[in-house]
Amino acid sequence: MDTQNKKSKSGVWKPIALIVAVGAIIILSQIFGLGERIAQLRGWISGMGAWGAVVYIFIYAAATVAALPGSALTVVAGALFGSLVGVIVVSIASTLGAALSFLVSRYFARDAVARWLEKKETFARLDRMTETHGAVIVALTRLVPIFPFNLLNFGFGLTRVRFGTYVFWSWLCMLPGTVLYVVGADALIMAIAEGKVPWGLVGVLAATAVFITVIVRIARKHLSEKERSCMPEGDTEFKYAMPTLSPKDEHNITLTRNVHPADWHNPMPEGRYNLVVIGAGTAGLVTAAGAAGLGAKVALVERHLMGGDCLNVGCVPSKAIIRSSRAAAQAQDTLRFGAGCVQEIAVDFPAVMERMRRIRAGISDHDSARRFSEELGVDLFLGHGRFSGPDTVCVGDRELKFKKAVIATGARPGVPPIPGLAEAGFLTNETIFNLTERPGHIVFIGGGPIGCELAQAMRRLGSDITIIEMAPQFLIREDPDASGILARAFQREGIQILLDASCSRVEARGKKKALFVMHQGVEKLIEADEIMVGAGRIPNIDGLGLEAAGVETSRFGVVVTDQLRTTNRRIYAAGDVAMAYKFTHMADFAARIVIQNALFGGKKKLSSLIVPWTTYTDPEIAHVGMYENEARDRGLDVDTYIKEFSDLDRAILDGEDEGFVKIHTKKGTDTILGATIVARHAGDMISEITLAMAAKIGLGSIASVIHPYPTRAEAIRQIGDMYNRTKLTPFVKGLFEKWLTFSR
Repeated sequence: MDTQNKKSKSGVWKPIALIVAVGAIIILSQIFGLGERIAQLRGWISGMGAWGAVVYIFIYAAATVAALPGSALTVVAGALFGSLVGVIVVSIASTLGAALSFLVSRYFARDAVARWLEKKETFARLDRMTETHGAVIVALTRLVPIFPFNLLNFGFGLTRVRFGTYVFWSWLCMLPGTVLYVVGADALIMAIAEGKVPWGLVGVLAATAVFITVIVRIARKHLSEKERSCMPEGDTEFKYAMPTLSPKDEHNITLTRNVHPADWHNPMPEGRYNLVVIGAGTAGLVTAAGAAGLGAKVALVERHLMGGDCLNVGCVPSKAIIRSSRAAAQAQDTLRFGAGCVQEIAVDFPAVMERMRRIRAGISDHDSARRFSEELGVDLFLGHGRFSGPDTVCVGDRELKFKKAVIATGARPGVPPIPGLAEAGFLTNETIFNLTERPGHIVFIGGGPIGCELAQAMRRLGSDITIIEMAPQFLIREDPDASGILARAFQREGIQILLDASCSRVEARGKKKALFVMHQGVEKLIEADEIMVGAGRIPNIDGLGLEAAGVETSRFGVVVTDQLRTTNRRIYAAGDVAMAYKFTHMADFAARIVIQNALFGGKKKLSSLIVPWTTYTDPEIAHVGMYENEARDRGLDVDTYIKEFSDLDRAILDGEDEGFVKIHTKKGTDTILGATIVARHAGDMISEITLAMAAKIGLGSIASVIHPYPTRAEAIRQIGDMYNRTKLTPFVKGLFEKWLTFSR
């Protein structure tokens, strides 16, 4: 508090000192007859002509470069030159001195000046603010004596304020003070010459002191707000603790070096960006790279790891582990193909996880800080980004001004409010990939895509698995027939599935975790080594300053239109933070929509996309478009065509004959509304149907496309044949029979 009071009082010392000086001059003038001497000095200066002003300007500029206070010289100008000439001369001299000091600091003595100023708090504040507010800070600091002018001249030289901007605003905003001092001094001299006490001038100076006191307080408040606007406050920080990468082996060190280098220095923002992107996951990276590639000036902000969930704790590590688990399962299953080994296959779990980390680190260069900053020309800012206004984003003490912005901060794992869960400890998709030793028994809370994929993978790698799902089926959104096939596959592999079940509480019992589970009206006790939570996703909207930006949110995330625009017309949102479809490929294509709409005034709609997705279990479940019940809910009658793999040659030959292709069409037509495929490589197969839907190719036309034999994709062509056979009605068949009989 004492320091703050001292700062508040420091801004008015010059007007007070001037009043004291006026009183002293009045007293001295009466004692020593200063009026006559000053009149003689004025006459001598006037006799020098223009050289008097030139000499004065030279002395004033030199004193300024020497960091001497200029207030006394300003008063002297009023005494020697009078009001009009004095204002002109001081204005030129002070501006010239400020400009020379600026240039000396910037180009000739930068290191020395930096060492001189680096320990001064005033310069530290100046440096923080001028990086982001430029001319505004120059103007404010010149209007009121918050900082010593001799420090300002050199301090601004170390910032990125343009030289022309600095000179212009310095001249303009020093002018009021120049007029006050020069005219005041001239009026004082005139009063002394007449032998009168200038009470009017004293009153004006007193009023000025009060006025400047008020202005100083206002300016201080404004500057403090400018400072705070770029400094995250404790209650606005992103409260979710981001996970760390473990273990600290060479692969994770390489990954960190690529996606969040410890020695990274954020660039200085210059001017206004075409696009500022918050979040460097899939949506943010695609937006930033695409916009920069088109010539836009782009800033990208990331507080944790570039690449987001997909690279670090999602698609990449999970698919690496799934591949290892599939290899283990295939090796274990070779006996039925006549090529097996009677010995049980040993899984080296640490080696599996090391392989995942190695592959992840190798892929990470594509999402690296170096690539985006050096190759793509994106200004990358690592740190907590938040909106400080409707068109500004702050990262630490740097403020980024934008024409358009994109929120792409993604989502995080949802954690159910189960008593004792936090105390006992649990895994999520963000921490399970840190495992180096295989848990004996893992209980998965939630039977969604993440839970099912990792549950099967960990089972194949040797862990006992239990899945607890509140719904009557896991993968609740999927076709019940598809979920049923996967459930049977899980049961064959020894995965315990509890449907219509819920965990009421958890207790830590030594190294074990005890789960109390209600299932079919009976409470069961299940002990586990680890608990894996896969119970949905929560959008990352905390601490973004969305209220300051005028961006509306809901419990589902940032509220957007079909064009992905938020309630602030300058700001868009894409990816998991705003969309129902939380898939990497959807984030990618949403980013493309944002680029078109934000930068080029496009009207692209999210609803126009044909969206496929895959759950990467074994067998995989892939889907695109509508389910049968969704179509009926929209008032559409459907025809459904199914081809079982138990009736497909390639599936039988491969011993993978459990699964199907199911395609829904608008009733009476071959217009495809949606499809589900259950097969080992369903994710690859679904793209043929997605392409047909996007290109408006009917099911009947697919039947005319030759597919290699034998392949699983033949099932799609054969469904096309099913549709074409529906056109062979009894009437048409009768006509054919009559024609063929006639033509024999």
